Amino acid sequence: MELKDLKEKARNFIDERDWRKFQTAKDLAEDISVEANELLELFLWNDGKELDKKAREDKEFLQKIKNETADVFFGCLAMADHLDFDLEEAFLSKMSQLEKRYKVEEVKGKSVKIDEEQWLKKNKF
Repeated sequence: MELKDLKEKARNFIDERDWRKFQTAKDLAEDISVEANELLELFLWNDGKELDKKAREDKEFLQKIKNETADVFFGCLAMADHLDFDLEEAFLSKMSQLEKRYKVEEVKGKSVKIDEEQWLKKNKF
């Protein structure tokens, strides 16, 4: 299934339930944030490496991760539908920016954070 088909599936789900009247971009952004935090909550106060191992070995835990990740993805699809933008194009555009901002030869093997706003100003994007 292609991304446009997934977006349509999300749109149909929302429209069949007549939920669009309750949605604004703000509401959808809040929903994405809440769902992302529900995903984060699965990992809270635990060792990351141990949780990686648990996710690979514990099917129930992995299913919880999948469910919360899918909730975030659904919210992103709903946002793209609500504001009528191409999520695939947005993703590819962002990846292009990231590839320029985080050049392999400058960051390979390093844990770095380059401030997006400052980088965009400096590079006139």
